[in-house]
Amino acid sequence: MEQDALQGEDVCRFMEASLEIILKFDNQGRILYGNALAQEDLGYGEKLTQLKLDVLFPGELHHENEDFPVETLEKMKEGMMYRKNGTCFPVRMTTVRNGENYLLFAINVAKRIETERKLVRMKEEMEETIKVRNEFVANVTHELRTPVNGIRGHVTNLLEAGVTGEVKSTLDIIIRCCENMSAIINNILDFSKLEAGKFVIEQKEFNFYEMVNHAVETNITAINAKGLRIMVNIDKSIPEYLVGDQLRLTQILNNLLSNAVKFTSVGYINIEVTKTVQFDDEIELFFVVSDTGIGISPEEKDKLFKSFSQVDASITRKYGGTGLGLSITKQLIELMHGTIHLDSEKGKGSSFSFSVRMHLSQNREEGVKAGERFEFINQNQDMSQYDDLEKIFLYGTQENQQEITSKMEKLIICLEVEAWDKAEAFAHNIKELVEQGPREVKKSAFRMEMNVRKANYEKSMEQYNNLKSALMENIGGK
Repeated sequence: MEQDALQGEDVCRFMEASLEIILKFDNQGRILYGNALAQEDLGYGEKLTQLKLDVLFPGELHHENEDFPVETLEKMKEGMMYRKNGTCFPVRMTTVRNGENYLLFAINVAKRIETERKLVRMKEEMEETIKVRNEFVANVTHELRTPVNGIRGHVTNLLEAGVTGEVKSTLDIIIRCCENMSAIINNILDFSKLEAGKFVIEQKEFNFYEMVNHAVETNITAINAKGLRIMVNIDKSIPEYLVGDQLRLTQILNNLLSNAVKFTSVGYINIEVTKTVQFDDEIELFFVVSDTGIGISPEEKDKLFKSFSQVDASITRKYGGTGLGLSITKQLIELMHGTIHLDSEKGKGSSFSFSVRMHLSQNREEGVKAGERFEFINQNQDMSQYDDLEKIFLYGTQENQQEITSKMEKLIICLEVEAWDKAEAFAHNIKELVEQGPREVKKSAFRMEMNVRKANYEKSMEQYNNLKSALMENIGGK
């Protein structure tokens, strides 16, 4: 076998790995080389090099005492190639001169057809599986939505009938659980539609400023409950009315805002919207949603936009969630011809930025006054105290004292009205704010949180006063 005659080791490796039958032969038809596929498909193994080519093409290349018909072979584009056991299979082939010898490349048509048939069957099976899965998801989510709505309706009736104290607190928790369950159901439905390619972005006229306002108002209760600040700044050159999918753009903002609220215990949330490009009736908007929350490390960013993925298991245990929200958000943004990016640092907050493309409304005049009507939502609060978030958690600093005082004031109000869910959030915030403090202060904060968690009013008030006294002794807290 003249394998050494081949040009270089790379060529040898290519020929051995090829999905085509490759044969090298001389002008007498003697086979000098056959690659691994040729040896296997033809059934001769290494003994292939002891044959002449007419054994493989007994009909087309029959020549008896004449010279081997190379010219005939060069003209052949299709033929039947015979195996050692006498069976044959159709091939498409090409013959080229290689120095004094020749190379024959042959594709097993039967094998390719079978492979194509398998691919078609696999595609059909996959489509059927996706169809069955989508029907299952639709049925299950419908069945889940019915009892959830039923529970929420009955609990709402009880609340409207007038209940107080611990019963009201329990019913409020049930309502929040129903809302969380509804959000999960909606996410699963959206994910199923996106995966099936059946998600359609609508193009309808809407009021852009009212849309942003609605997204903020949806989250303002949770923002206020955690004692966070929010600021919204919108480029006044953005027209009041745009054409696009208002529902899905609101969903994107809600997902990012709710995440910011969920993972931020101290500080603020900021929304910035600017116009980056406008060409004819098309406009590109750039959004930034930033917070002073827990942040994530660079290593964890890769997991963030994957379906059913949280950056680590402790996130799910502490904050909940399916890991679908940001995956859906990313796909919705891409359907709006945009991209999303994250800048974040562990312990120092996150900033999600994304762009979307929309169209200008042809039925209304452009106006910048719309932005002025939105001023009421811009809190115009002094954010300078949050420029260096580390100072807030540095025990004894002015920023730390101010934040502790603010949280203590909100906590005592929640204790007095027995709003235990909110009280627990504030108690946890206070414990985080005194994490670097003296042992006695940390113990008091821990005990207070434990008693608030148990909804024990007397013990909670006792520990609240103990912590207040300890703070006054250490940093002069009020």
